[in-house]
Amino acid sequence: MNLLKLYYLIYFKKIKPFDLSRFILKKIENSLFKNYFINIDYNYIKKQCLYSEKLLLKNKNNLLTGIPTTYKDVFSTKSINTTAGSRILKNYNIFYNATFLNKLNNLGVINIGKSNMDEFCVGSNTFNFYFGKTENPLNKNFTTGGSSGGSVYLVSKNLLPFSIGSDTGGSVRQPALFNNVIGFKPTYGLISRYGMFSYSSSLDTIGIFSKNILNISIILNSVTGFDIKDQTTFNLTKEDYTRYLNKNWLLNKINYKKLIGLNVGVSKNFFNNIYNFSVRSNMEDVLLNFEFLGAKIIFINILFFDFINIIYNIISSSELYSNISKYNNKFLFDKICFFLNKKTFFNSLSINTKNKFFIGNYLISSNKKKKFFFLSKKIRILILENFKKIFTICDIIITPTISCNNWNFLDFNLNKNFIDKYTSVSNLIGLPSVSLPSKILYYKSFKFFQGFQIIGNYFSEARLIQIINEYEKNFFKCF
Repeated sequence: MNLLKLYYLIYFKKIKPFDLSRFILKKIENSLFKNYFINIDYNYIKKQCLYSEKLLLKNKNNLLTGIPTTYKDVFSTKSINTTAGSRILKNYNIFYNATFLNKLNNLGVINIGKSNMDEFCVGSNTFNFYFGKTENPLNKNFTTGGSSGGSVYLVSKNLLPFSIGSDTGGSVRQPALFNNVIGFKPTYGLISRYGMFSYSSSLDTIGIFSKNILNISIILNSVTGFDIKDQTTFNLTKEDYTRYLNKNWLLNKINYKKLIGLNVGVSKNFFNNIYNFSVRSNMEDVLLNFEFLGAKIIFINILFFDFINIIYNIISSSELYSNISKYNNKFLFDKICFFLNKKTFFNSLSINTKNKFFIGNYLISSNKKKKFFFLSKKIRILILENFKKIFTICDIIITPTISCNNWNFLDFNLNKNFIDKYTSVSNLIGLPSVSLPSKILYYKSFKFFQGFQIIGNYFSEARLIQIINEYEKNFFKCF
């Protein structure tokens, strides 16, 4: 769904924000049993619609006024319960909103619900043991991806122009691939994380789902910026992420080869570790498409490739243990009525979260901290320095999003290295990356969506959007 078309309908009073939200809610009322949402507050939706209509009457509207969306249930909301996908927090009320959410609320964006997710963002299936599993809207036999699987549902069904999730090791890009939409993870620190329940504080980033790269650029214009409440944000000059759209890569004369002068990095390590034939052939097609547009392919070498996933797991498990431990206090237990069934804090967690919790506890114990956690931090710095050198010779890096096709949601024995192998590297060093759909494979009655990932240099989101826009116009549309 195109955001500008909705803006046109609302601005010229062809449809009211309230009628638009009611239409979407009517469409999804028969799908609520599929567990796409955790919380929906109809009274709160009415209040938001009234506020957006007031903005329209006073001519204080903007491109996002009256536009409905959903947020992953990991972001703090004052008017709706925030659970982070866990029964531990099922009745937890928060007295403040996340910073980016306040920005969107002030613009008149309407939150129609908090979407389902893996507990505390730990998982790759959105198989929530308390709120239920989320079905893939395009492929009922397969997983919707995780941990932001609930957020992508209405976008993939063309009912919403965008939705917001969080990305720790691929939690936005992987569901985007499985549901045939664009998943955008910006540079770490570009969007404030204040009000977001932390899985791994040094890896977490707010991400955006949409079927149109223009929609994503408009959202980025609205939510990015310095936040005094989040010391990881950067105080940069305000950027317009739409400024390069419909221009050539180096602004040279009009040519059908729009990407002349673009250097595309391809890692031999990444490419040689693709064991799935369909994924490998898709990557070869993508590289040929970039060459057709005038880009130059450069082969690069990424250090510590075989250890990237191990380092990611060590850091994320250790930080998860630290972040979840803060919920283990008497005040919070009394507030959310935990001792009703005489269950301990730990027994209330799901299996995936328990496993991560155990590993994190082991890794940051006093005698193991230097051996594992501190060593991983040092290797992380070396990987960062390696990528800085890589971006002196190339503009973007292209990799698969994951190295296998979609899988059944009950397949818990899947090798996790296949899932986070290519996505976790951009979280480790904070680079912006985007998952893009490329084609559909048909096997009997099943559909498999193919895609790829583009990794850019720090704060190069405007250029990434320009490159994706050119590729989108020439080679694909979200089907």
